[in-house]
Amino acid sequence: MSITSVENLVIELLSELQLLVTEEPVEITRATVPLTDLAFFDSLLGLEMTVALEGGLGINIGEQTVFSDKETREPLSITQVAQNICEAYAEVGA
Repeated sequence: MSITSVENLVIELLSELQLLVTEEPVEITRATVPLTDLAFFDSLLGLEMTVALEGGLGINIGEQTVFSDKETREPLSITQVAQNICEAYAEVGA
Protein backbone atom coordinates (compact mmCIF):
# COMPACT_ATOMS: atom_id res chain seq x y z
CA MET A 1 0.00 0.00 0.00
CA SER A 2 1.43 3.35 -1.03
CA ILE A 3 0.47 6.88 -0.08
CA THR A 4 -0.39 7.54 -3.72
CA SER A 5 -2.74 4.55 -3.94
CA VAL A 6 -4.54 5.63 -0.76
CA GLU A 7 -4.77 9.23 -2.01
CA ASN A 8 -6.23 8.01 -5.29
CA LEU A 9 -8.81 5.88 -3.50
CA VAL A 10 -9.86 8.79 -1.26
CA ILE A 11 -10.17 11.10 -4.27
CA GLU A 12 -12.14 8.48 -6.19
CA LEU A 13 -14.58 7.88 -3.32
CA LEU A 14 -15.06 11.59 -2.65
CA SER A 15 -15.58 12.32 -6.36
CA GLU A 16 -18.24 9.61 -6.61
CA LEU A 17 -19.98 10.94 -3.52
CA GLN A 18 -19.78 14.51 -4.78
CA LEU A 19 -21.56 13.56 -8.01
CA LEU A 20 -24.46 12.20 -5.96
CA VAL A 21 -24.93 15.13 -3.60
CA THR A 22 -24.06 18.37 -5.36
CA GLU A 23 -24.85 20.09 -8.62
CA GLU A 24 -21.70 22.22 -8.46
CA PRO A 25 -18.72 19.86 -8.16
CA VAL A 26 -15.32 21.23 -7.20
CA GLU A 27 -11.94 19.80 -8.13
CA ILE A 28 -10.71 17.33 -5.53
CA THR A 29 -6.92 17.08 -5.25
CA ARG A 30 -4.39 15.67 -2.81
CA ALA A 31 -4.33 19.08 -1.08
CA THR A 32 -8.10 19.12 -0.55
CA VAL A 33 -9.18 19.19 3.10
CA PRO A 34 -12.57 17.45 2.90
CA LEU A 35 -13.97 18.81 6.18
CA THR A 36 -13.32 22.43 5.17
CA ASP A 37 -13.07 22.47 1.37
CA LEU A 38 -16.07 20.33 0.42
CA ALA A 39 -19.42 21.84 1.40
CA PHE A 40 -21.18 18.47 1.32
CA PHE A 41 -18.63 16.71 3.56
CA ASP A 42 -19.34 16.61 7.29
CA SER A 43 -18.32 14.50 10.27
CA LEU A 44 -20.97 11.85 9.55
CA LEU A 45 -19.67 11.44 6.01
CA GLY A 46 -16.20 11.26 7.52
CA LEU A 47 -17.29 8.17 9.45
CA GLU A 48 -18.90 6.64 6.38
CA MET A 49 -15.86 7.37 4.23
CA THR A 50 -13.57 5.79 6.84
CA VAL A 51 -15.64 2.58 6.62
CA ALA A 52 -15.52 2.76 2.80
CA LEU A 53 -11.74 3.15 2.93
CA GLU A 54 -11.45 0.11 5.18
CA GLY A 55 -13.39 -1.90 2.60
CA GLY A 56 -11.49 -0.48 -0.35
CA LEU A 57 -8.10 -1.10 1.26
CA GLY A 58 -8.99 -4.38 2.95
CA ILE A 59 -7.79 -3.17 6.35
CA ASN A 60 -9.21 -2.25 9.75
CA ILE A 61 -8.36 1.39 10.36
CA GLY A 62 -9.60 1.29 13.94
CA GLU A 63 -10.47 4.99 14.09
CA GLN A 64 -13.87 6.63 13.97
CA THR A 65 -12.65 9.00 11.29
CA VAL A 66 -9.36 9.55 9.53
CA PHE A 67 -10.28 13.01 8.29
CA SER A 68 -9.23 14.88 11.43
CA ASP A 69 -6.19 14.66 13.69
CA LYS A 70 -6.73 12.30 16.64
CA GLU A 71 -5.31 14.72 19.18
CA THR A 72 -6.02 18.22 17.88
CA ARG A 73 -9.17 17.38 15.87
CA GLU A 74 -7.80 19.63 13.11
CA PRO A 75 -9.12 18.72 9.65
CA LEU A 76 -6.59 16.89 7.46
CA SER A 77 -5.81 17.05 3.76
CA ILE A 78 -6.16 13.97 1.58
CA THR A 79 -2.36 13.59 1.59
CA GLN A 80 -2.28 13.74 5.39
CA VAL A 81 -5.08 11.17 5.60
CA ALA A 82 -3.16 8.85 3.27
CA GLN A 83 0.09 9.30 5.19
CA ASN A 84 -1.61 8.50 8.50
CA ILE A 85 -3.26 5.38 7.11
CA CYS A 86 0.01 4.12 5.59
CA GLU A 87 1.96 4.82 8.81
CA ALA A 88 -0.65 3.07 10.97
CA TYR A 89 -0.79 0.12 8.57
CA ALA A 90 3.02 -0.20 8.64
CA GLU A 91 3.05 -0.11 12.46
CA VAL A 92 0.79 -3.15 12.74
CA GLY A 93 3.28 -5.09 10.65
CA ALA A 94 1.10 -5.61 7.63
